[in-house]
Amino acid sequence: MSSTPVSNSSQFQSIHEVEVDGYRYVLTISADPVRTDTVIIDLLGAGADAEVTAEGHIVASRSALEHLGPLLSEAFPSGQRSTTRKPRRRGYGKPTRSYHPWTDELRAALHAAWTAADPTVPALQVVEGIATALDVPVERVKSQFEGPESTRDPSTLISVIATIMQRTDGAILNQLPRQALDPERPGPQSEDARQASG
Repeated sequence: MSSTPVSNSSQFQSIHEVEVDGYRYVLTISADPVRTDTVIIDLLGAGADAEVTAEGHIVASRSALEHLGPLLSEAFPSGQRSTTRKPRRRGYGKPTRSYHPWTDELRAALHAAWTAADPTVPALQVVEGIATALDVPVERVKSQFEGPESTRDPSTLISVIATIMQRTDGAILNQLPRQALDPERPGPQSEDARQASG
């Protein structure tokens, strides 16, 4: 089992990964940005062919956490214990949604977020545009940037979008050209730029 704590300013995130009988599970525990006594738990399980076999989202008070393990064990008793193995190197440490397919809705959200990052507009407008495109609070997006000037940096924008979409930077870099977007030039693109990247 692997445990990776991630700290970003006031936000806490812990990622636990385990492989059991050929199935890989990723459990992400994050602090609720609004309620300090609450955590958000996301579970993703996938088989060897990357087919999603388990998926869940729990919002729980910190005081209830100690009860969840026994509750699940009691609700789903197992007469046979599985052998836990170390995670495979491939895919190790990837964000929760790395194995989810890219839907039209996700592609549209990525497109809107990238074009909202127009370097000619104020930094706050970029942050608000990304928040709207990805349907998250403005403060969550703002906390990902080190300062207003970092909203102009394409690599930082890619990392911020990847973090919020729970994807890898590489997945975002791979998707942008497929949508006729230049990974080195955020914001609305001219017809010439679209043709060049297509």
